[in-house]
Amino acid sequence: MLEWSDHDVDGLLVREARDPTVEERGRILLVPGIMRGWWAFERWMPVFAEAGWTPLAMSLPNHTGSRSLPEAEFLACTPEDYAAEVRNVLTKLAPSMGRAPVLLGHSMGGLVAQLVAQSYPLRALVLVSTVGPGQLGPMRSTAYPKDRPVTVDREQAREGWFRHISEEDLDVLMDRLTPESPTVINHYSNGSVAVDTEAIRCPVLVVGPENDRTPVHDTRTVAELLGATPVLVPNVGHDMPLEHQGLPAASTIVAWLDADAMP
Repeated sequence: MLEWSDHDVDGLLVREARDPTVEERGRILLVPGIMRGWWAFERWMPVFAEAGWTPLAMSLPNHTGSRSLPEAEFLACTPEDYAAEVRNVLTKLAPSMGRAPVLLGHSMGGLVAQLVAQSYPLRALVLVSTVGPGQLGPMRSTAYPKDRPVTVDREQAREGWFRHISEEDLDVLMDRLTPESPTVINHYSNGSVAVDTEAIRCPVLVVGPENDRTPVHDTRTVAELLGATPVLVPNVGHDMPLEHQGLPAASTIVAWLDADAMP
């Protein structure tokens, strides 16, 4: 039976799942992509916890359970602002982390995790369906209006993010999604958020679907830039942590951590 607990880190929700029956091997901070909160990793958290890799999934500002920013401040948020929030969470939780933590980011959260890894000592970095550094070029040619948050409709979510999702699960997703800062999306989409890849010193794993329907950078290209081996997962969409078919990817991550992030 998993033990669930919540941390409040300067108004940000960080939800932890721990299996008290297994010896802890390490801790993983999970950073979600746009419009998502901690729940983006709800399917994967038991897999990590039961393997001894205690997951802590966070919600960024203006996302599920975390503090709200004034509208103008939120609309102007950048990926670097989100990276500062993640660094603060790591720093505040460091006394309970033991040795250096693993950082895992999905999609936009993957780019945020790369920005953090430039300056924060990590045990390992795991990137899932990640946005690549700006030096790989722009992802989109058009920008979202800066005066209102970005949302998606049901069909955009289904077609862009998933290979397999039931109507019931899609209902839950649409209820949970939160509007996103247009500046965050515009900055990572236009190629302006570069990463100092030489400053990332920890082992890196890059995991992505064989065919991603979103415009994120190719998994193999990101892995090559970061000096990592790519793992391509068949029969899943961009949002593999939310698909039942994505559970084997969580087990693949655990196996890699056991091999590459242990003393």
